[in-house]
Parts: sequence; C-alpha cells; structure tokens
Amino acid sequence: MQTQPKHDEMFENIEYASGEKAGDIEETVSIIQERERKNTLSRAISRKLDIHLMPLLCVLFVLSYLDRGNIGNAKTAGAQADLGLSSVQWSWVLLSFYITYTCFEWLVLCWKIFPAHIYVSCLCIGWGAAAMCSGAVHNLGGMIATRVLVGFFEAGFGAGVPYFMSMAYKRSELGVRLAVLLGTSPIANCIAGAMAYGISHIKSDIESWRWILIIGQYSLAPKQRSKLTLTTEGIPTVLIAPVVYFYLMDNVATAKFLTEDERTFAVERLQTIDTTAKSKLSKVQIWAGISDYKSYCHALIHFCCNYSFACLSNFLPTIVQGLGYTSIRAQGLTAPPYLGAFICCVFAAFASNKFGQRGPMTAAFATLGAIGYGLLASQKDTNVRYAAIWFASCGVFPALALNMTWMLNNQAGDTKKGTVMSMLAIFGQCSSFVASTIFPVEDKPYYVKGTAVGCGLTGLIVPISLFLHFKLKAENKRRDALSATANAPEGHRIDVTALGDAHQGFRYFT
Repeated sequence: MQTQPKHDEMFENIEYASGEKAGDIEETVSIIQERERKNTLSRAISRKLDIHLMPLLCVLFVLSYLDRGNIGNAKTAGAQADLGLSSVQWSWVLLSFYITYTCFEWLVLCWKIFPAHIYVSCLCIGWGAAAMCSGAVHNLGGMIATRVLVGFFEAGFGAGVPYFMSMAYKRSELGVRLAVLLGTSPIANCIAGAMAYGISHIKSDIESWRWILIIGQYSLAPKQRSKLTLTTEGIPTVLIAPVVYFYLMDNVATAKFLTEDERTFAVERLQTIDTTAKSKLSKVQIWAGISDYKSYCHALIHFCCNYSFACLSNFLPTIVQGLGYTSIRAQGLTAPPYLGAFICCVFAAFASNKFGQRGPMTAAFATLGAIGYGLLASQKDTNVRYAAIWFASCGVFPALALNMTWMLNNQAGDTKKGTVMSMLAIFGQCSSFVASTIFPVEDKPYYVKGTAVGCGLTGLIVPISLFLHFKLKAENKRRDALSATANAPEGHRIDVTALGDAHQGFRYFT
C-alpha cells in the first residue's frame, strides 16, 4: 500500500513558473503577496480611470456625433427642399464635412504633442461654435462653410480619443472600454433620432429642420417671424469646454485622481516602454507604421466599415421614410436599431476578450451587416427591410469597434500607434465620400445602388479579418518558438522604442 507523502515533501515537489521549488516558503509568499498587491493596484487604477475618464470622453463623443450627424435628420425634415438644393448640391454639403475631416485627421498626433486638457477644450469651443451657426444658414454657401468648420475641429478629436485611451488602459482592458466609447455613436444617433422625432412636432414659424440643427433652449420670439435663431445645438459642447480644461488628465503619469504609487504603476502596467520624449515624435516609428502591412489591412477594414457607418448616419432616416412612413415617424423608427447596435458593440467586446478572437468576431458581425445590406438591396417588403436595418446596424458598428480595438492592441510605440491611427482614419474616411453621393433622391424608395455597395464592402471585411487573424496567429507561434520571453509573466515589460511590435517579446491579439 502506497503511503501519502508528508506535507513538507509535497511542498518540495511543487514546481513554479519561475522554475524554483517551494522550499523557500518565505520567498514564495513574498512573490504571491507582491503579485496580489499589483493586481489590487491595477484594479484600483482601472476603476478610477473608468470613473474619472470614461464618462467625460463618452459625453464628448456623443456631442461630437450629435453635432455632425443631425444633418441626416435635418434632410428628412425638409432642409434640402427649404434651401432649394439639388441632390448634387446636398451631396456637396455632406462632402464638405468629410473632405475637411479626412484632410485633417493627422491631427490625432497632436494628442501626443500637446497637453490633452488644453487641446481638447480648444476643439470643443471650435466645433461647438461652428455647430451653433448651422441652423441660421439660408443658402448652400453658408451650410458648406459651417460643415467645413465642424469637420476641421472634430477631425482632431474623433480618432484621437481611442489613441488617447490606448495610452491609459492595458491592452486587455481596452476592448470593452473602446466598445463602450464607440458604442456611444449609435447611442448618439439614437438620441438624435428620438430628438428629431419630438422636434418635428414643434409648431413654430421656424422650419422643423432648423430646430433639429439648432435645437433651442431659445430662439427669437415667434412674432418676429425671423428664421434667424440663437443657435444652441453647439452650446452644450462649448459649455463643457471648461470642464474638459480642469478635469481631463493629460496622461496617467500626471493624473491628479491617482495616488503617487498608482501613477507610477499605471505606467508600468502598460507592459511596453517607449523612451521617446512625450512632446516629440519618433521618425523610426512613423516609418514603421507606414511600412507595416497590418496598417493597410486595418485601414481597408475601416474603409468598408466607414462606408456602411456613414450611410446609416446620413441616410437611415431617408431609408426608413422610404418604407412608407411619414418623415416624423421615420425619425422615431431610426432610434431602436441604434440602441441594438450599442448593445452588440459591448457584447462583441466582452466576447472577443473572453475567447481572445478579434478576427473571427469581426468577421461574424461583418457577415451580419452584409446580410442586412443585401436584404435592403434585394427586398421590397416593409417588415423585411426594417429587419434588415437592424441587421446592418448591429453588424457594422461592432465590426468597426472591434477593428479599431484590434489595431490599437497590436501597435507598440506611441508614435507608431498614432501614425497607424491617422492612416486608418484618413483612408477609412475616404469611403464617406462615396457614401455621401450614392443615395440620391432619384433612387428612392429602395436605394438599390447604395445598399448593394454596402453589402459588397461589408462582406469584404470577412476575408480580410480572417486573413489577418491567421497571419498574426502564425506569427505568435513563430515567436513562441524563438523567444525566451514566450511565457513572460503579467507585468513583464519590453522596450518597444526602436523595434515596436516587431520585438520578439511582443504578442499580437488575434
């Protein structure tokens, strides 16, 4: 009969990841306690970032989408007709924003150069003031001018926020937070649709589309019958600028809401070291970003996603109206699909983190979006088309959020990350030019051409994301076989200043 080994003998035979035995109990206990201390500290940092950083960024993101996205609801409420604009002229109204936005998206790198609280507060004042003028215009030139200004100031904000977050949260934490942030874009559209539905019921001498653009806590007295109003859509954005100035952190190393120990560990826990000066850009990393094949894969995915996203943002009310609903009811029916899209964004982030599969999850949601656009292009039944809008919304938004998270997860070095983010944003935004012109009034009520292109581009995401998934998975296996740091413990840090994610100790999210 085999005897049970003694307690001390059992401990002598236990092997640890470090390769040491448990004979030295005090050292083992010390290691465990230090690990637990770091885990507790990391959770505290993450919790404080969620409390002090995320709400402010989400509010700003919603405001930015409201200020840019209400143009679609304004068209449905009669803006194009009241201003006497043709389909081509209205396309230029939309294009003026996207051209400006695209040309200046390289401003994302300013988040690295300038203090965030100063830079973002200035942007808020800029695009808020421009939005305040949009409801007072009376011709094509005035509308284009306000859209150009909104595009310029928002270009430095939109793509910069995910980049900023990637320098505060761990790679494993970023997915859910970024999904929540990007998920506020459908929430913003949901709010815009619900607001437009209510605003369209306002009885006034001022056209309802002006109220949508300038939604006023106040206007000139109705008796004056002037269409000029004190435009207030941008007022919340302007008013929040002082809050941003005094409350937004510049980086985790200087965050006032963290203790000194937390600030130190907040930098260490990011697991990569970039010794490039805070206010400078690394030429080596810029070139690494430009020459990296992953940059173009993610940019192409974003191009496809952004076409479908821009179509939904600018023309979803028009598509819904084409189902046979009145303009007012069409505004209200756009809100539920956007809410569903937000829920899907959050679910996708949790699921991709749990299973560690960014690529397959992106492909799955892109498939759902492609089915939605395919049904819109081929079906005429009202119920089927409205269900297709749900499929498109709930497929496109999660795919867009997952792709951006995936890209940021796999770029090492602050300058390279900013460079690739700029490339993704600029190239991806180019599809908005197409989206702005491919839904002319003449194609109503089914808009077959625009929705068919949406089906094709959204479907293209599937093979690209799967290719990238298997390519990165193979690269991780190759590095596991070559690198001594293949099983590096949590908290292991690598210097990515020179090599970036080409460092043998870096592992990709797949």
